[in-house]
Amino acid sequence: MSRTAISISLTAFEQALLESITRQRNVAAYMKQRVHTVLVASSGLPNQDIAPLVGLSRNAVSKWRTRWAGLHQIWQQSDIALRPKMEARLVFRWLADGKGRGRKNEITLEQRAKIAGLSQETPEQNGLPVTHWTLDLLAETAVKRGIVETVSRVSVHRILKKTTCRPIVVGTG
Repeated sequence: MSRTAISISLTAFEQALLESITRQRNVAAYMKQRVHTVLVASSGLPNQDIAPLVGLSRNAVSKWRTRWAGLHQIWQQSDIALRPKMEARLVFRWLADGKGRGRKNEITLEQRAKIAGLSQETPEQNGLPVTHWTLDLLAETAVKRGIVETVSRVSVHRILKKTTCRPIVVGTG
């Protein structure tokens, strides 16, 4: 049993705005594709007919159609004096990728700061018989000090790249 796609109705201004976005050279291709999807959906075609026209799957068409319709409805129902102006930036925000479901940070900001601080100490101060840190030594020392349970040399490298303080790190081993 098929479901009926959400209806999209655009004012003449909104239609013109979306069409102008699809013609702009500095707009990313994926964004033009999403805007084009909304434009075609406003004509009343079902998702399975829109998909080949815009080069997306039926599920992707449904996603962008539903997102536009929901946000547009909220926007229309909000107080005219308070709602943002309908412009390209608003369209881009509505059709932007959502926050990913990827892996969350397991190392807290406090732990990152402690690892960065550790890198400012010398290995000799930590009882190590070397003069310069390696990423592996920093990782091992952070674990031994109880800053983190585990940390890889790659994570230590990322942490140090994002800090303003730079340790003296030699080699990769």
